[in-house]
Amino acid sequence: MKTNKKAIGLQRRTMDKKIQPWLQLRAEKSPPAGWLKAIRGALGISSRQLAQIVGIDSSAIIRLEEREPDGKMTLELLNRAAKAMGCKVIYAIVPNDENESLEAIVDRRARHAAKDLLQRVEHSMRLEEQGSPDSKAELEKLAQKMKEKMDPRIWGLTKTKKKKKDSSK
Repeated sequence: MKTNKKAIGLQRRTMDKKIQPWLQLRAEKSPPAGWLKAIRGALGISSRQLAQIVGIDSSAIIRLEEREPDGKMTLELLNRAAKAMGCKVIYAIVPNDENESLEAIVDRRARHAAKDLLQRVEHSMRLEEQGSPDSKAELEKLAQKMKEKMDPRIWGLTKTKKKKKDSSK
């Protein structure tokens, strides 16, 4: 199946807009004991009561609360517990760096991949005693081309060869 490069760019811009409100929350720390235990405590619900509302054994709630701070719980059970308390689990995947967008991540990765590629080319050219290209302009041009084509090398992957269709079928 062929990837629609324009659709990916549109999707990236759309997602950048959707995650914008979440960026300010990125720096917020989770409660040390986890959100479930903190919210349950703030609502005055015991683990036994919550388990009864959810319809599971109280030890399952305790295990969930123990695992949550380490990120080792299931979202399905966390959602059920949150719903039982009249709450909702909301999570998002956002860029690590402050004020960075998905577009900026792809740009940075493309520049890095282009730089690696150009360094290999320049090394070969020096060995063959050929001139070296204008590296800054060439770097930006190659990075843009790699981004437009969604070259897998942006993510440190090698290009995959297209499989030939078997005409004997």
